[in-house]
Amino acid sequence: MSAVLRLAYSTLFPVTTELALSPELVDFLTQGGRAILFGEDGEEYATGVMRPDRVRDETPETWRAVTERVRKLAGTAVLALDADISAVHRLHRLTAPLPTREETHAMAQEEFETRIQAMAQDARQLGVNLLLSPTADVVAGENPWLTRRTMADDIAEVSRLAAAYVRGVRRAGIASTLKHFPGNPVVTGLPAIEEAHVPLTMEALKPYFAPFKAGIDAGAEAVFLSSAIFDAVTPAVSGSISSDLIRVLRDELAFTGLVITCDLDHRSTVGTKRLDQVVVEALQAGADLLVVSPAAVPYLGALALAIEKAVDERRLPLERLQSASAAIDRVAS
Repeated sequence: MSAVLRLAYSTLFPVTTELALSPELVDFLTQGGRAILFGEDGEEYATGVMRPDRVRDETPETWRAVTERVRKLAGTAVLALDADISAVHRLHRLTAPLPTREETHAMAQEEFETRIQAMAQDARQLGVNLLLSPTADVVAGENPWLTRRTMADDIAEVSRLAAAYVRGVRRAGIASTLKHFPGNPVVTGLPAIEEAHVPLTMEALKPYFAPFKAGIDAGAEAVFLSSAIFDAVTPAVSGSISSDLIRVLRDELAFTGLVITCDLDHRSTVGTKRLDQVVVEALQAGADLLVVSPAAVPYLGALALAIEKAVDERRLPLERLQSASAAIDRVAS
């Protein structure tokens, strides 16, 4: 296997909805893959409640067995999951409880940070080293995707809580992720299954950068891009493949950490293109770690080959691939 192909594998971030490694994921990790996202199924995502059989069968021992196996196969790796207030907490009853949205608003900031730290310390004990949280979005209008899934409805309050969440996670010795940049105050549909737009100008979007900036200043190690289509850029494309929005993140918000896409096979991102095209576009745009859903796991090899081919054909600079892999290294452990 070429060194370029191993680098290509390292930028892929497959989702598994089960606490297990399929044969495809084992192969992925032995070929150079170094990141696994432990996700939830559609109903769990929608309700924020884990299935009863998951709660029954997943134990600290089963989590540690899987995360240790990932590291045995891949060496240092990114092992990530959601730990959201008002949305999905993938580790359900296996960590110190997250506060509810209402409890969060009533807490002193130090108490909130301590509660987040306790949860993150328990996650670390299970082998997790990256939380795909907090949600830094603020809903300001029609939003079938994120309504009731954010920490607050006020920009200043979400900014305060995002920074406090990041500080609490850092105290526990693992990494946090701000999502879903550049913010989705209004969305016309569900990006996973529809061509959903954020129909705002860049000037109208700018106030919603504030929670991301607060989290970045607090030390967030990663930022997760939106899968919605942003009319603020030309041509209008998904946030996950927008070089303009990633440039804003890097230049205006001074973010130097790991840039993660949303699921690249979401309808708003992939559109009518092939996924092997879109993974290359995401890297070309400046993303580092490329999320693909469980449905794409059987095709991880083909996606890695597409990235290698793009480098060979000089459509993707080798330096861009190396930079992405180095960003992943800084979070993996």
